[in-house]
Amino acid sequence: MKALEFEGNSPGARYEYHRTREGPNFFVSYYKGSARGHIDPKECWRTLGVAKFTDSGKALKEWCLEMDEQYNKPNPVEEFRGSGRKDTSFASEVQDEEVSPTDNTKMIT
Repeated sequence: MKALEFEGNSPGARYEYHRTREGPNFFVSYYKGSARGHIDPKECWRTLGVAKFTDSGKALKEWCLEMDEQYNKPNPVEEFRGSGRKDTSFASEVQDEEVSPTDNTKMIT
């Protein structure tokens, strides 16, 4: 895991972007005595509250979006779901038929 630090960090506010081999990349924000992890870059920027409209807040937003755009990798699970092979089992064939096998049955009394 490699941590990339925001160049405008100060003792009261610190932001890092963590790149990982497995799992999603994430941001860590240390602000007002609390530490939080974020996957969404906008959530990291929103920790500033009203201060997000200052010059340093705008620089943080640009940095967060840049890090996410540069290093964020697509989710491999989502890519795998669309690339599966067609289901050719008996159950899928029966479900595709318009006539159900139970339509032409009689009840024995």
